[in-house]
Amino acid sequence: MAGDQRRLHAIGGEDPIWRLWSQLPEPWKGPVIGDGIEDWDRITENGDRRIDLTGLPDPIPAELAWMSHWQALDGTRSSVLGTNQLANILRRAIRENHPFPPSIRTMDWETAGALQRWFYATRWGRLPPHGSVARLRVIFRFARLALLTRCHDGPWWSLDEWHPRCDPRIPLAEHEPQAHYGCSPSKISQPWLREAVKWHLGTQLEAGTLRWSTVSQERMRCYVRFDRWLETFTDPLDVLGDPAHAVQLAAAFRRWDADPANRLLRRSEQRFAQRPVHPRLVNDDLRAIAELFAFTAANPAEALQILGPHPWSRVTDAHAAGWFRQVSRIPHQRELNDEHYVDDHALAQIPSALLLLGLPRDERLTITRGDGQQVITRGFDDPQAMRMILLQILTGRRSSEIRTCRFDCLSPVPDRAVDAAEGEQIARFHYAQSKIDIAPDNILVDREVVAVIEEQRQWVREHFPDITPRHLFLQRTGNRQGDKPYPSGTYAWMLREFSAVVKITDSKGRPVGLSHTHRFRHTKLTRLAELGLPVHVLMRYAGHTTPSMTMHYIAAREEHAEQAFLATAKLKADGTRIVFSREDHDSLQLFNRADRFLPHGWCLLPPLQTCDKGNACLTCSVFVTDASHQPALERQLAETEGLIDRATTAFQDRHGRPMPEDNVWLLQRRAEHAALTRLLDTIRAKPGRAVQGAGCGTAPTGPVPLTIDLDHHRRTRP
Repeated sequence: MAGDQRRLHAIGGEDPIWRLWSQLPEPWKGPVIGDGIEDWDRITENGDRRIDLTGLPDPIPAELAWMSHWQALDGTRSSVLGTNQLANILRRAIRENHPFPPSIRTMDWETAGALQRWFYATRWGRLPPHGSVARLRVIFRFARLALLTRCHDGPWWSLDEWHPRCDPRIPLAEHEPQAHYGCSPSKISQPWLREAVKWHLGTQLEAGTLRWSTVSQERMRCYVRFDRWLETFTDPLDVLGDPAHAVQLAAAFRRWDADPANRLLRRSEQRFAQRPVHPRLVNDDLRAIAELFAFTAANPAEALQILGPHPWSRVTDAHAAGWFRQVSRIPHQRELNDEHYVDDHALAQIPSALLLLGLPRDERLTITRGDGQQVITRGFDDPQAMRMILLQILTGRRSSEIRTCRFDCLSPVPDRAVDAAEGEQIARFHYAQSKIDIAPDNILVDREVVAVIEEQRQWVREHFPDITPRHLFLQRTGNRQGDKPYPSGTYAWMLREFSAVVKITDSKGRPVGLSHTHRFRHTKLTRLAELGLPVHVLMRYAGHTTPSMTMHYIAAREEHAEQAFLATAKLKADGTRIVFSREDHDSLQLFNRADRFLPHGWCLLPPLQTCDKGNACLTCSVFVTDASHQPALERQLAETEGLIDRATTAFQDRHGRPMPEDNVWLLQRRAEHAALTRLLDTIRAKPGRAVQGAGCGTAPTGPVPLTIDLDHHRRTRP
């Protein structure tokens, strides 16, 4: 491009590429790019190589120059080798009169790949190596999409590829990460459906009705599945036909959508092919389609202008109603199970195994897997993933709230920096809350969480010394500016690979997949609930706005009743502690029998046995009580003292001598009095403890060690 040619295009050209080209810094305008650019070696990571765009027809040099500059601003490296290779291919095509598109915007990846194969075949007689294909592919991913969005003057949603990293016009919530996932309306093969979906979802995003994460990860997939179902029709437009048939069509789609094989959109999802589809997922697809019909029916004028008169002009509210009618009703009942709860047995294995996740790849570690087998394996070299999952376990936050939290996520708590009683350091942790607008975005954390965060901060300072990072956990490559958080896909993949090696299992021998990190949220909230925290405190900690959502996370564990019962220290009437045996576990079934609830305690007699002691509970080894019965015990002690006084006085008056101490009646009453006295002395001295029997000794069977709480040392007081 000569100087006069540049000025002519920049001033009067109608092609928007020249507007972008005129805004480039002078050293980036080419035709040879590299000289005079600060930190060129760091921007390109290809040494002193330069980008050579000479001999290419307009506007291709301007497009490639702008794409290279955008890559530098994006924090990735400018594709020097890939751009030069494409330039060489095009120069050879010019010399040999081989056809190619007039611009990069009209040259998709398939066309560029075909040109590359032609180039290698005609010059070297072979196919291009994998490295060359990968270098060229980089140009046609984010950089070309960014060019298309900047040269597009229409609504952002009218494009066939959406990615916030490339198009800043896409509305995002404050904490939504913008660098790592987009979506492709181009996957919808029916043009009339694709255009309606783009208009509908774009409008919903701009209105704030939907969020980008919902649109890109859920809604677009619904419509892609709907499009695949339409491929089974002779005429897909039949779905917009007679509204009287809408119910039957929706029922047919519901049956098709409930088949797991029909829902798979990627090869990596094959592992879900045999899993049953939850009715809620089918309902989500039905609602999405019904909402699309309702949207177009409610906006006929805009639909006519944007979509044209055919075929959406035939859609009415009756179509939407027919599809809404197929949404099945799912009873909202609490599932009493611990499916998402990670028990103590599994949690005890995780800390030692996590060392492997952060260990460098050239080092090896001997670990004991969940099945008890010892293996020697090399490290995964991902200390960030190690700290992220550790923070999820300690705090119960969602993976996105940890992965995208800010670098300066800790703040001091006034007047509570150090708990004088326990020396516990308290700080406020600000996580990346993006799911609920009105929910809180911070919790109090202890010194262990603070230590993990400070360790991660130090790691960031060492690996990104010249930047001010935005996030606490960073993408390791292509992130020179430090503004890209750790990718969600990388995190999930790393944990899947890690789980396959360490094979964590729970107490029942079931595998615990660490990639399903949301189970740690269930576990943390369940543990807090079992500590007795009120519901409103749990809501605040979880970041929920309704008690019902918080209670959904609480695992209704059958063993919790046993743990709560056994966790209370049980004492005999003489103040000594009870040692529970295996047979004592049977006593827990007595809570289903009303006849075992006594006015001053409980009777632990097994259900199949009968009591032959009458009301002599205080001298029975299976009688248990605690501080909650203190008023009844005090009243019984006073009544026993009064009864003894009256009986001994009457005996003295009648017989002229004191009642002998070996009197069978007096022996029993004295024993009850002594038992009650010891019970109450122990209860008053140590509230919260409980007692059993009247000095009847321990059960003959041996004790069973019980692990009730693994994290008492990291518990913060509510």
